[in-house]
Amino acid sequence: MNLPNLLTLSRIVLTVPALLLLTTGNGTVLYFLSAVVFIVAALTDFFDGRIARKRGLVTDLGKFLDQLSDKILVTSIFLGFLTLSKVSVWFLFLMIFRDTMVSGIRMMASSQGRVIAADFFGKAKTVSQMAFIGILYLNVIWDLFDPLMIFIIELLVAVLTLASGFNYLLKNLQIFKGGS
Repeated sequence: MNLPNLLTLSRIVLTVPALLLLTTGNGTVLYFLSAVVFIVAALTDFFDGRIARKRGLVTDLGKFLDQLSDKILVTSIFLGFLTLSKVSVWFLFLMIFRDTMVSGIRMMASSQGRVIAADFFGKAKTVSQMAFIGILYLNVIWDLFDPLMIFIIELLVAVLTLASGFNYLLKNLQIFKGGS
């Protein structure tokens, strides 16, 4: 197991304390600690890829684990914010719909010996979702944004999330025909 893959796996492990701190109680200190753990986890997403590319350690396992750990971290934290009534059910549904569709596309491609790495839109989607999580943390800790602003940001992130999913679908339609 190389260093980038260990960093990626640490993102999954860090999801647990981040989620527990977010949902355990109603306290600014717990929300702040959860945010710190989330930031550390999000930074592993930045560093694992950079280290892998710089040291020539990019692997199919790393590409798979990176996508999986991103989904676990982001979906779990959004679920935590859903329990606090800070995000909408429809938003979480669209996010899970997109991730399930893209995972299905990746499974189909894998059965044909292909690996589909994240593209620009997938990375932009992840960055926008993580930024939205950051905004939600700022809001539960310091109440910086009014509900309309949160809704507008939620809507923009949802549009980017869906656009990213449909981009993967359109770029990979040939896998459903058995083509390469």
